[in-house]
Amino acid sequence: MTTVVELREVTREHGQVHALRGVSLEVAAGELVAVMGPSGSGKSTLLNLAGGLDRPTSGTVVVEGRDLATVKDLAELRRVSVGYVFQDLNLIPSLTAAENVMLPRELDGVRTRRAREEALAALADVGAAEIADRFPEELSGGQRQRVAIARALTGERRLLLADEPTGALDTATGDDILQLLRARCDEDGVAVLLVTHEPRYAAWADRMVYLRDGLVVESGAVRLESAR
Repeated sequence: MTTVVELREVTREHGQVHALRGVSLEVAAGELVAVMGPSGSGKSTLLNLAGGLDRPTSGTVVVEGRDLATVKDLAELRRVSVGYVFQDLNLIPSLTAAENVMLPRELDGVRTRRAREEALAALADVGAAEIADRFPEELSGGQRQRVAIARALTGERRLLLADEPTGALDTATGDDILQLLRARCDEDGVAVLLVTHEPRYAAWADRMVYLRDGLVVESGAVRLESAR
């Protein structure tokens, strides 16, 4: 399998706090890896480093064969290659749901009509087609979460980073979202790195990585058919 993202002996220090301590991890095309661990274990830091939102104190991060330390335009790489679902969602209040989903594609030079078609398709995929023309302040927390997920799924990104993507969703909707992420892996060869506290959702993964105090303390196959 082709490795989409690789972290090699990565550390991240914030003053006296060691968020990550020599973590190594690979995620291949078509693989869903769940990251679990208690609060403060380094899960979100790991995602930020994997997507180039933060730089490691030491070690190497490689996305699609490119060492992020040598990439001059990280914003372009993130926009083209990486889809994110953040805990705080980062939706733009002045844009409708569809416009929020469209924005990364328009920044890539995609024509507005095509970008909107892709956005509407992505919103339909996450069960949010009816809210396309509503603004974030008019949406519930779960609806905003669906818009953020739709935004991450548009385009041809090969890496999806999801930080608690089901946190504001009920169980049935959460299952639908995990099924969608699983399908992106199986059908499109996308690599997914998923942070979750829920064993139910981690069970959709091919592998589970458990962090504690910035270290990988457990790793192994966890894909349970009963999750489906």
